Amino acid sequence: MMIAESGEGPFLSDGLVWRRVAPWSAGVQALLSHLHANGFDAAPRAAGVDRTWERVTFLDGRTGEIETDPEMQSAVALASAARLLRRYHDCAAPIAAEWASREWQLPPIAPFETVCHGDFAPYNVVLRDGEVSGIIDFETAHPGPRAWDLAYAVYRWAPLGAGVGAPLAGIDRQVDRARLFLDEYGLHGRLRAGVVDTLIERLERLVSFMLEQAANGSVKYRANLEEGHDRLYRADIDYLGLHRKRITDGLMPT
Repeated sequence: MMIAESGEGPFLSDGLVWRRVAPWSAGVQALLSHLHANGFDAAPRAAGVDRTWERVTFLDGRTGEIETDPEMQSAVALASAARLLRRYHDCAAPIAAEWASREWQLPPIAPFETVCHGDFAPYNVVLRDGEVSGIIDFETAHPGPRAWDLAYAVYRWAPLGAGVGAPLAGIDRQVDRARLFLDEYGLHGRLRAGVVDTLIERLERLVSFMLEQAANGSVKYRANLEEGHDRLYRADIDYLGLHRKRITDGLMPT
Protein backbone atom coordinates (compact mmCIF):
# COMPACT_ATOMS: atom_id res chain seq x y z
CA MET A 1 0.00 0.00 0.00
CA MET A 2 1.37 3.40 -0.95
CA ILE A 3 1.08 5.86 1.91
CA ALA A 4 1.18 9.60 1.34
CA GLU A 5 0.99 12.41 3.85
CA SER A 6 -2.07 13.96 2.26
CA GLY A 7 -4.38 13.80 -0.72
CA GLU A 8 -7.07 11.40 -1.84
CA GLY A 9 -5.57 8.47 0.05
CA PRO A 10 -4.57 6.08 1.13
CA PHE A 11 -2.54 8.17 3.55
CA LEU A 12 -1.26 7.79 7.09
CA SER A 13 -2.41 10.10 9.88
CA ASP A 14 -2.25 9.59 13.66
CA GLY A 15 -1.54 5.88 13.30
CA LEU A 16 -4.44 5.25 10.94
CA VAL A 17 -4.48 4.56 7.22
CA TRP A 18 -7.22 6.55 5.50
CA ARG A 19 -8.73 5.89 2.08
CA ARG A 20 -11.78 7.16 0.25
CA VAL A 21 -14.89 5.25 1.13
CA ALA A 22 -16.19 2.78 -1.45
CA PRO A 23 -19.33 0.65 -1.67
CA TRP A 24 -17.39 -2.33 -0.29
CA SER A 25 -15.78 -0.46 2.63
CA ALA A 26 -18.33 -1.67 5.15
CA GLY A 27 -17.64 -5.26 4.16
CA VAL A 28 -13.89 -4.78 4.54
CA GLN A 29 -14.37 -3.24 7.98
CA ALA A 30 -16.59 -6.12 9.05
CA LEU A 31 -14.07 -8.65 7.75
CA LEU A 32 -11.22 -7.05 9.71
CA SER A 33 -13.35 -7.00 12.84
CA HIS A 34 -14.18 -10.68 12.39
CA LEU A 35 -10.50 -11.57 11.99
CA HIS A 36 -9.45 -9.87 15.21
CA ALA A 37 -12.45 -11.17 17.13
CA ASN A 38 -11.33 -14.68 16.19
CA GLY A 39 -7.67 -14.42 17.08
CA PHE A 40 -6.15 -13.36 13.75
CA ASP A 41 -3.95 -10.36 14.61
CA ALA A 42 -1.91 -10.23 11.39
CA ALA A 43 -4.22 -7.72 9.72
CA PRO A 44 -5.10 -4.07 10.36
CA ARG A 45 -7.92 -3.34 12.78
CA ALA A 46 -11.08 -1.67 11.55
CA ALA A 47 -11.13 1.94 12.76
CA GLY A 48 -14.37 3.26 11.33
CA VAL A 49 -16.05 4.31 8.13
CA ASP A 50 -18.18 7.34 7.31
CA ARG A 51 -19.58 8.91 4.16
CA THR A 52 -16.12 10.07 3.06
CA TRP A 53 -13.38 7.95 4.61
CA GLU A 54 -12.59 4.40 5.60
CA ARG A 55 -9.96 4.00 8.34
CA VAL A 56 -7.83 1.06 9.49
CA THR A 57 -4.89 0.85 11.87
CA PHE A 58 -1.36 0.96 10.51
CA LEU A 59 0.33 -2.45 10.51
CA ASP A 60 3.93 -2.22 11.63
CA GLY A 61 6.57 -3.83 9.44
CA ARG A 62 8.51 -3.35 6.24
CA THR A 63 7.01 -3.63 2.77
CA GLY A 64 8.85 -4.47 -0.42
CA GLU A 65 8.63 -5.66 -4.01
CA ILE A 66 9.70 -9.20 -4.79
CA GLU A 67 11.50 -8.14 -7.99
CA THR A 68 13.93 -5.86 -6.14
CA ASP A 69 13.95 -6.89 -2.47
CA PRO A 70 16.31 -9.79 -1.57
CA GLU A 71 14.59 -10.34 1.78
CA MET A 72 11.20 -10.63 0.10
CA GLN A 73 12.72 -13.15 -2.33
CA SER A 74 13.95 -15.44 0.45
CA ALA A 75 12.63 -18.92 1.13
CA VAL A 76 11.83 -17.79 4.68
CA ALA A 77 9.53 -15.04 3.41
CA LEU A 78 7.97 -17.38 0.86
CA ALA A 79 7.20 -20.11 3.39
CA SER A 80 5.93 -17.73 6.06
CA ALA A 81 3.66 -16.03 3.51
CA ALA A 82 2.05 -19.35 2.60
CA ARG A 83 1.48 -20.28 6.24
CA LEU A 84 -0.04 -16.88 6.96
CA LEU A 85 -2.40 -17.16 3.99
CA ARG A 86 -3.57 -20.54 5.31
CA ARG A 87 -4.22 -19.04 8.75
CA TYR A 88 -6.16 -16.21 7.16
CA HIS A 89 -8.25 -18.54 5.00
CA ASP A 90 -9.07 -20.75 7.99
CA CYS A 91 -10.17 -17.76 10.05
CA ALA A 92 -12.34 -16.27 7.29
CA ALA A 93 -13.93 -19.58 6.22
CA PRO A 94 -16.89 -19.63 8.67
CA ILE A 95 -18.37 -16.36 7.35
CA ALA A 96 -17.82 -16.86 3.61
CA ALA A 97 -21.18 -18.28 2.55
CA GLU A 98 -23.23 -15.99 4.79
CA TRP A 99 -21.35 -12.90 3.58
CA ALA A 100 -21.56 -13.67 -0.15
CA SER A 101 -24.56 -11.35 -0.42
CA ARG A 102 -22.59 -8.32 0.81
CA GLU A 103 -21.16 -5.81 -1.63
CA TRP A 104 -17.54 -6.46 -2.63
CA GLN A 105 -15.25 -4.89 -5.19
CA LEU A 106 -14.74 -8.23 -6.93
CA PRO A 107 -17.73 -10.52 -7.46
CA PRO A 108 -18.10 -13.50 -5.09
CA ILE A 109 -17.39 -16.85 -6.72
CA ALA A 110 -18.95 -20.15 -5.65
CA PRO A 111 -18.14 -22.32 -3.83
CA PHE A 112 -17.81 -19.90 -0.92
CA GLU A 113 -15.05 -21.65 1.02
CA THR A 114 -13.42 -18.54 2.49
CA VAL A 115 -13.21 -14.79 2.00
CA CYS A 116 -10.41 -14.47 -0.52
CA HIS A 117 -7.97 -11.62 0.06
CA GLY A 118 -8.01 -11.09 -3.69
CA ASP A 119 -4.45 -9.79 -4.04
CA PHE A 120 -2.19 -11.75 -1.69
CA ALA A 121 1.07 -10.54 -3.20
CA PRO A 122 4.45 -9.43 -1.81
CA TYR A 123 3.43 -5.77 -2.09
CA ASN A 124 0.44 -6.44 0.19
CA VAL A 125 2.27 -7.97 3.15
CA VAL A 126 4.69 -6.68 5.77
CA LEU A 127 7.96 -8.25 6.90
CA ARG A 128 9.37 -8.40 10.41
CA ASP A 129 12.72 -10.10 11.06
CA GLY A 130 12.64 -11.58 7.58
CA GLU A 131 9.24 -13.29 7.94
CA VAL A 132 5.89 -12.24 6.57
CA SER A 133 4.03 -11.11 9.67
CA GLY A 134 0.99 -9.29 8.35
CA ILE A 135 -1.42 -8.74 5.46
CA ILE A 136 -2.58 -5.32 4.26
CA ASP A 137 -4.99 -3.86 1.69
CA PHE A 138 -8.16 -5.95 1.84
CA GLU A 139 -9.97 -3.82 -0.76
CA THR A 140 -10.26 -6.74 -3.20
CA ALA A 141 -11.56 -9.22 -0.61
CA HIS A 142 -14.51 -11.36 -1.71
CA PRO A 143 -15.98 -14.78 -0.88
CA GLY A 144 -14.75 -17.59 -3.09
CA PRO A 145 -12.83 -20.87 -3.30
CA ARG A 146 -9.52 -21.19 -1.49
CA ALA A 147 -7.94 -22.32 -4.77
CA TRP A 148 -8.97 -19.04 -6.44
CA ASP A 149 -6.97 -16.99 -3.92
CA LEU A 150 -4.18 -19.53 -3.64
CA ALA A 151 -3.51 -19.73 -7.39
CA TYR A 152 -3.11 -15.96 -7.63
CA ALA A 153 -0.85 -15.97 -4.56
CA VAL A 154 1.39 -18.58 -6.19
CA TYR A 155 1.46 -16.46 -9.35
CA ARG A 156 2.74 -13.47 -7.39
CA TRP A 157 5.09 -15.28 -5.02
CA ALA A 158 6.80 -17.79 -7.35
CA PRO A 159 6.41 -15.58 -9.40
CA LEU A 160 5.02 -17.35 -12.47
CA GLY A 161 5.44 -14.94 -15.36
CA ALA A 162 7.12 -14.33 -18.67
CA GLY A 163 8.96 -11.15 -17.70
CA VAL A 164 10.42 -12.18 -14.35
CA GLY A 165 14.03 -11.07 -13.91
CA ALA A 166 16.97 -12.61 -12.05
CA PRO A 167 17.29 -14.19 -9.54
CA LEU A 168 13.71 -15.46 -9.89
CA ALA A 169 13.77 -16.02 -13.65
CA GLY A 170 13.42 -19.42 -15.24
CA ILE A 171 10.60 -21.93 -15.13
CA ASP A 172 12.52 -24.42 -12.97
CA ARG A 173 13.20 -21.82 -10.27
CA GLN A 174 9.61 -20.59 -10.40
CA VAL A 175 8.13 -24.09 -10.13
CA ASP A 176 10.34 -24.92 -7.13
CA ARG A 177 9.11 -21.80 -5.35
CA ALA A 178 5.48 -22.48 -6.29
CA ARG A 179 5.73 -26.03 -4.92
CA LEU A 180 7.25 -24.76 -1.66
CA PHE A 181 4.39 -22.27 -1.29
CA LEU A 182 1.79 -25.02 -1.74
CA ASP A 183 3.68 -27.34 0.62
CA GLU A 184 3.73 -24.70 3.36
CA TYR A 185 0.08 -23.81 2.77
CA GLY A 186 -0.80 -27.49 3.07
CA LEU A 187 -2.65 -27.98 -0.21
CA HIS A 188 -3.53 -31.62 -0.82
CA GLY A 189 -1.60 -33.16 -3.70
CA ARG A 190 -4.63 -34.06 -5.81
CA LEU A 191 -5.82 -30.43 -5.77
CA ARG A 192 -2.59 -29.15 -7.28
CA ALA A 193 -3.42 -30.45 -10.75
CA GLY A 194 -5.91 -27.61 -11.21
CA VAL A 195 -3.70 -24.71 -10.13
CA VAL A 196 -2.59 -23.66 -13.63
CA ASP A 197 -6.09 -23.75 -15.11
CA THR A 198 -7.46 -21.83 -12.11
CA LEU A 199 -4.76 -19.21 -12.46
CA ILE A 200 -5.35 -18.76 -16.19
CA GLU A 201 -9.06 -18.24 -15.53
CA ARG A 202 -8.21 -15.83 -12.70
CA LEU A 203 -6.01 -13.71 -14.97
CA GLU A 204 -8.54 -13.76 -17.81
CA ARG A 205 -11.23 -12.49 -15.44
CA LEU A 206 -8.84 -9.85 -14.14
CA VAL A 207 -8.24 -8.51 -17.65
CA SER A 208 -11.99 -8.48 -18.31
CA PHE A 209 -12.59 -6.66 -15.02
CA MET A 210 -10.00 -4.02 -15.87
CA LEU A 211 -11.53 -3.43 -19.30
CA GLU A 212 -15.03 -3.20 -17.83
CA GLN A 213 -13.98 -0.76 -15.10
CA ALA A 214 -12.09 1.42 -17.58
CA ALA A 215 -15.11 1.48 -19.90
CA ASN A 216 -17.24 2.59 -16.94
CA GLY A 217 -14.96 5.57 -16.34
CA SER A 218 -12.46 4.31 -13.74
CA VAL A 219 -9.42 6.59 -13.84
CA LYS A 220 -7.32 3.94 -12.06
CA TYR A 221 -8.04 1.18 -14.55
CA ARG A 222 -7.76 3.45 -17.57
CA ALA A 223 -4.27 4.32 -16.34
CA ASN A 224 -3.50 0.61 -15.84
CA LEU A 225 -4.49 -0.12 -19.43
CA GLU A 226 -2.44 2.79 -20.75
CA GLU A 227 0.54 1.40 -18.85
CA GLY A 228 0.02 -2.00 -20.49
CA HIS A 229 -1.04 -4.06 -17.47
CA ASP A 230 -3.50 -6.03 -19.57
CA ARG A 231 -0.77 -6.91 -22.06
CA LEU A 232 1.45 -8.19 -19.26
CA TYR A 233 -1.33 -10.41 -17.94
CA ARG A 234 -2.05 -11.76 -21.41
CA ALA A 235 1.65 -12.54 -21.88
CA ASP A 236 1.62 -14.40 -18.57
CA ILE A 237 -1.49 -16.34 -19.64
CA ASP A 238 0.41 -17.45 -22.74
CA TYR A 239 3.43 -18.33 -20.59
CA LEU A 240 1.32 -20.46 -18.27
CA GLY A 241 -0.26 -22.24 -21.23
CA LEU A 242 3.15 -22.92 -22.77
CA HIS A 243 4.53 -24.39 -19.55
CA ARG A 244 1.29 -25.96 -18.26
CA LYS A 245 2.62 -29.53 -18.06
CA ARG A 246 5.98 -28.53 -16.59
CA ILE A 247 4.31 -26.45 -13.88
CA THR A 248 1.61 -29.01 -13.05
CA ASP A 249 4.08 -31.90 -12.85
CA GLY A 250 6.44 -29.81 -10.76
CA LEU A 251 3.75 -28.85 -8.25
CA MET A 252 3.11 -32.45 -7.26
CA PRO A 253 4.55 -33.41 -3.85
CA THR A 254 7.92 -35.15 -4.00
